[in-house]
Amino acid sequence: MSERPSSPLAGTPTQPGLYAPARLASLAALLILTLVLGTAAMLHVSYRDTLRQEQTTLRNLAIAFAAQSQVVVQAVDQALRQVERGYRPAADGQVQRLVYFDEEGPAREYLLGLHVFGPDGRLLASGVPQGAARPAPAAPAGALTQPDGLRIGITAVDRRTGRGIIEVVRPLRDREGRRIGSILAEVDSEQFERIYSLVELGEGGSVTLLHRDGTMLVRGPTLPMSIGRSFAHTPLFKKHLPARPRGDFDTISPVDGLARLYGYDAVGNYPLVIITGMNKSAALAPWYGRLWTAASLLTLVCLALAFLAWRVARDTRRQQTLIARLEASEAQAGRSAGYLAAILNAVRTPIWVLDGARQLVVWNEAFTRFVGRTPAELAGRLESEVLDPAGAAERERRYALVLGTGRTDEALATVEDGAGDARSVIQQTSQLLDASGQVQLVNLLTDITERERAEAHLAYLANFDDLTGLPNRNHFRHLLEAELADAAAKGAGLGVLVVSLARLHEISDLLGHETGEAALREIGRLFQSQLPRAVGVARIKSNEFALAVHAHHGRGELEEFAQALHGRLSSPFTVNGREFFLEPRVGVSLFPDDGHSADELFRRAESARNRSGADGDTIHFFSESAQDDLDERLTVEAQLRRALERGELRMVYQPKVALGSGRIVGFEALLRWNSAELGEVSPARFIPLAERTGLIVPIGAWVLQESCRQLARWNADGAQLKVAVNLSPRQFDQKDLVAMMKRCIEATGVDPAALEFEITETALMRREGEVDALLHAIRALGVELSIDDFGTGYSSLAALKHFPVQRLKIDRAFIRDLGRDEDSAAIVRSILNLARNLKLSVVAEGVETEEQLLILRTLACDDYQGFLFSRPVEADQVPALVESNRAVPA
Repeated sequence: MSERPSSPLAGTPTQPGLYAPARLASLAALLILTLVLGTAAMLHVSYRDTLRQEQTTLRNLAIAFAAQSQVVVQAVDQALRQVERGYRPAADGQVQRLVYFDEEGPAREYLLGLHVFGPDGRLLASGVPQGAARPAPAAPAGALTQPDGLRIGITAVDRRTGRGIIEVVRPLRDREGRRIGSILAEVDSEQFERIYSLVELGEGGSVTLLHRDGTMLVRGPTLPMSIGRSFAHTPLFKKHLPARPRGDFDTISPVDGLARLYGYDAVGNYPLVIITGMNKSAALAPWYGRLWTAASLLTLVCLALAFLAWRVARDTRRQQTLIARLEASEAQAGRSAGYLAAILNAVRTPIWVLDGARQLVVWNEAFTRFVGRTPAELAGRLESEVLDPAGAAERERRYALVLGTGRTDEALATVEDGAGDARSVIQQTSQLLDASGQVQLVNLLTDITERERAEAHLAYLANFDDLTGLPNRNHFRHLLEAELADAAAKGAGLGVLVVSLARLHEISDLLGHETGEAALREIGRLFQSQLPRAVGVARIKSNEFALAVHAHHGRGELEEFAQALHGRLSSPFTVNGREFFLEPRVGVSLFPDDGHSADELFRRAESARNRSGADGDTIHFFSESAQDDLDERLTVEAQLRRALERGELRMVYQPKVALGSGRIVGFEALLRWNSAELGEVSPARFIPLAERTGLIVPIGAWVLQESCRQLARWNADGAQLKVAVNLSPRQFDQKDLVAMMKRCIEATGVDPAALEFEITETALMRREGEVDALLHAIRALGVELSIDDFGTGYSSLAALKHFPVQRLKIDRAFIRDLGRDEDSAAIVRSILNLARNLKLSVVAEGVETEEQLLILRTLACDDYQGFLFSRPVEADQVPALVESNRAVPA
């Protein structure tokens, strides 16, 4: 058995200088120096890697937030463009209501309001979300001088919360491209702040939206005192952003002077930039841990020189601690990736990232829903395999353009989703770098299919009635213009009919709204059946329709068509077993006799329709004379409406004389109008117009007040006169008539017994029950009442006995024929006998001859008035007339 050879060192004596303190110290110093240098080099590399990793993360976050912000701003911009396309100035100058918030829209959840301003800053149109009550903002400055494109700013900043209203302003142009104002959208900055606050970037971390001019708009977390403040002087705007639209940097924060890391990205083509930041100390926290670990390790190595085994064990433990901390750092990075995934999944538009081979790297849940795949089915797949393979070539062409220019590409395309449905989309593509510096492509897809469908439906509603399917008023005008041009070229006639169904509403009133709509559809089919005899049919209002009809043989052919249509519409219309009568009224105008333009013919047909029914005839052709009468009536009405405020009305007074004594016993107050524009206007011309329009109510109040005031002045001078004032039937509808009379009597101090009110016999009989109570209330004031124009109505003896009247006034029509017509004399005699039996006095109106006066005296009439004694006189002539009358012996 051979011996095991001994160790070379076995039995070797220890060399004295090998472990000498100096040598050990030198070896230890050399070892420590080596370790220090190695550790320093390692820490330096780790320092740079940590900063680069955090800056890359910040830059990618900025890109993601910029993409989301661009989606929001783009949606708001599209809303502004939609308002610009649909806006039409109101003809009456009133503020219009914008209907954008009545429907779903991509920007609706972000908007507080949409407003249109004119060049003078006046609000033209406005819209706010349903249920919201917000005052309209001030007009944006420089509505006509701002440059093209959007202008974005923030106002109404709350210094406690830092929230404000982001205003997005776009110039408003008319169809010729002229700038006529501006459109302003209000966006709540809280919408952005809520999104930006989703990411936790550690102490001092923030996501900020700034304007390209340096103004801070939104910050998450909020920083109230800095919102609205300009940071144009900072390195971002002075150095980095002008050089590159996307990047990262580190600098001293202009807010609190701390060192921070930043990543930034410009928001597409908009004047906005997203910047994400975090404290440099927070970013280097893992590195500081490694730094202290290395320092501790060095310390331990120095201490472990004396005991190698313990040192090895200690080094092992330290290495395990370092590994654990590295794992913790990786876990933190994983959580950061989770935050990013949460942000992407919060976005409702599809987002996906491709590598150089066009493989899917990152995607959000919206993308999986769009392509109809699960996340497991998307992992490692090529984009062309999961997203619309037919469009892959076109997408590749755009990707090459983005990679070649470095710019963001935005394209409108049609893409098939996972269900095979064609969707209209806007695809936005930008490039970014991953942590290793490899170029990737980030894509964002905005589905605008529903918006395009809504726009198509709105375009339909702009030209057709949604209920009947007939052209609407606007489309009918275009049809009529085309037919007029054809008729003019051929020298042919063309008729325009406007038909209103006056009692159509009775169907809905009785059977309900749905049945009414069904009836309207049936009526629409009836009008549709007039084609092709009618070349155009339309529903222009709820109960109005219009037709364009060839009239090659002139008016007779058109009249025959109108009568046939009227006959069909006049027949009983059966709905749910009930018969209804529509009561059609037809107005007709004829080209070229009644006009040459579509608007003129349509307007004149409407004018003719408005006259139908008034005289019992339900078909009316346009008449120039009727148009002139209407023009004159409207002119008189327009002037009459301002007659009171202009002081053009005045009172004259016609005396009433006792037949027995010849003395003046009172006056009737009569209204006169001297218009500055029309001159002296006859009462027969303007009193019926005042009755019809209701102007007689304020005019009647003025007449009573003026008459009472004048009567009070005369009687204050000892005249002891009575004045009769006419009451209009329209005044009976005045709820405070009696109260107004009482106030007037009390205010002027006139004796009620000196005041008399005249009411026509026709007005009394028309509303006998209502008038009876009113007359008793008026009589209770102490005034007298008389029935005017007696003999022209149909008074009954019972009514005369019941009414609290003191006097009858015989209508001038019976007085005029006294001495020439025995019937008139008999009627006057009968009225006088009736009055004596009822103990009523009688006044004869319109006495103009001595023969009439003699007959009335023979018949023992009480009083008379008329031109025989005096025409109506001005108020200042009354005292002299009374004095001269009293001076003559009776």
